[in-house]
Amino acid sequence: MPGTLLRAATIWTGADCSPGPGWLLLDGPSIAATGGPDVPPPPAETVLDLPGAHVVPGFVDSHLHVGVTAWQPRGVDGAAWAGLGDALAAVRAAAVADPTSPWLLFWNARPFAWPQRRLPTAAELDAAAPGRQVMLSGVDVHRGSLSSPAMRAVGLTTARARSGDVTRDRRGRPTGEVWEQAYGEALARALADVAGHIAEHDADALLRHELDRCLAHGITHVHEAYVAPQHHERMLRLAAAPAPRLSWAVGAAEGLLTPVPGPAALPDGPYGASAREVKLFLDGGDRCALHLPSRALARLAGSAVRESVAARHIGPLRDSLRRPARIHGRDLRVEYLRYDDRALADVLARFVEAGVRPRLHALGNLAARQAATALRAIGAPPGAAVIDHLVLLDPATTGLVAASGATATFQPGFPATFGPQIAGTGTDRYLTVLAGRALLDAGVPLTAGSDHPAGPLDPLGNLRLAVGRTEQALTPSEALRCYTTAAAAALGAPGAGGLSPGEPADLVVCDGDPFDPASRVTQTWVAGRRAWPSGEGDDRGPG
Repeated sequence: MPGTLLRAATIWTGADCSPGPGWLLLDGPSIAATGGPDVPPPPAETVLDLPGAHVVPGFVDSHLHVGVTAWQPRGVDGAAWAGLGDALAAVRAAAVADPTSPWLLFWNARPFAWPQRRLPTAAELDAAAPGRQVMLSGVDVHRGSLSSPAMRAVGLTTARARSGDVTRDRRGRPTGEVWEQAYGEALARALADVAGHIAEHDADALLRHELDRCLAHGITHVHEAYVAPQHHERMLRLAAAPAPRLSWAVGAAEGLLTPVPGPAALPDGPYGASAREVKLFLDGGDRCALHLPSRALARLAGSAVRESVAARHIGPLRDSLRRPARIHGRDLRVEYLRYDDRALADVLARFVEAGVRPRLHALGNLAARQAATALRAIGAPPGAAVIDHLVLLDPATTGLVAASGATATFQPGFPATFGPQIAGTGTDRYLTVLAGRALLDAGVPLTAGSDHPAGPLDPLGNLRLAVGRTEQALTPSEALRCYTTAAAAALGAPGAGGLSPGEPADLVVCDGDPFDPASRVTQTWVAGRRAWPSGEGDDRGPG
């Protein structure tokens, strides 16, 4: 007799995630059968009556960073800081409370929302925590600041760092602020030093705790967007656990945003529940690559002036002036690109030929255009690459992405974190923000992810943001597909067929319509077994 029958619920069945009343029969790790109210359910060893509940495919978060968030509890969360004063007060308190840690780590700072529009300088951190190695990270994990001892530890004069990734004063001395590649290499050094002070199994336990937190949110497949090659074996150990399914992209050994020279730098074999994948950054986070009409320059400058006046601080204007903008005829280009066109085409061709899927960070439309053009130039087959983020797009670039055959991944929760920042720059007047509707209508295979910690982790909240937008809204079934079946298909992972016979029994039980703000995840199942909550009778929602 088959194992478990779920009945009296709304089931979102098939690859297209169509909702309707019915039942779902599980047999071991797979789905045995589904049926509507007009088909009597077969007998089963265990019957779960779920009146009012909705059963959806397990969420596949196709882009997040558990390798970062696992370490955040060992530092201080700065999400609520309102400015430099709050940040420096937290540094002073942590220095007293934790006198022995090799690094004082601070996370999730939002300097784009502070009146000063900057992180603390090395001198300010030195005064708050004399002699300590301090690293303070922005929420986008692309920007941070370091104390003087921390700068000496990581060697900010490294030749690998792109020009401009280390902010310098008028005399050419580093101020402590680091961006992109320099930030990623500093973060890698800080985490390596902290990990060196604990046992390896304790480091594994930190990651295991973060994966369990994902299960509590209904995430049955976690796709880590960056793993250093030296941590590949740890990920293989974690992937051996039955839940959640785990896969990852490998990047450079030196840090998250450092270029990968070619396939030879990557480990062999599968990367968990997916094929081999490499992470490449074409532009940055706050420093993204944009193509705008030249008339936008005056309006963008005016927006920065108005923000400075409202904040009573020069920070917004200074931040705007730091962007590397160039005017070419009627075009304004913010050209923060990390590859030239020829170099990108060359490295993409080598990865695709080696059977490695490139995952291309392209936040701005100029970077997305470069990615799509390079993929077409090398003749990459459909689905051979993923273009991540695509936060700011125009119709022509959307068409190029569709013609490239690449899968696109977007983060519907980004407006909750970065909406005010984008609106403050004025770029949303010329480019479409998170053009999910336009990408789907153009025929682009679209998946969703959180990019946590940059975006909120909760899939239900992100789904509601995707369908609740005034513009670029998705339908509920479209949004759910992006977070489940389409994401699994793009990764080449189990679950592309959704809740259908023969598919893996990866599913989530919600106590109501998943698009109702009051509903929550009550159960998470992976391969036919309840993975969360693990204790019988414990049906609390995620914390």
